[in-house]
Amino acid sequence: MRIKNMPRFIFSMSVIFIIIVSIISMITTKVLSYEKPVYEKIIVSRGDTLWSIASNLTGNINKNIYQIQEINNLENANLYIGQELLIPKY
Repeated sequence: MRIKNMPRFIFSMSVIFIIIVSIISMITTKVLSYEKPVYEKIIVSRGDTLWSIASNLTGNINKNIYQIQEINNLENANLYIGQELLIPKY
């Protein structure tokens, strides 16, 4: 194989190189920026609901409720007095 147009070849290789470096950079940035989540343990007291607990956190209340349920493997919104919950700290 013979290169017929050297400037076009160099330009093409440069573009391919930039694309590959960009993709690798995005992948490593996402992997290296991972932070282990930090949780606070609370004990449910009388009158506590998922809504009241989630409303004390920053951000969207519905998202917070979903996260609390996921972290604590809750099948529904029922809480019991004395139950320990892990709450995400932001």
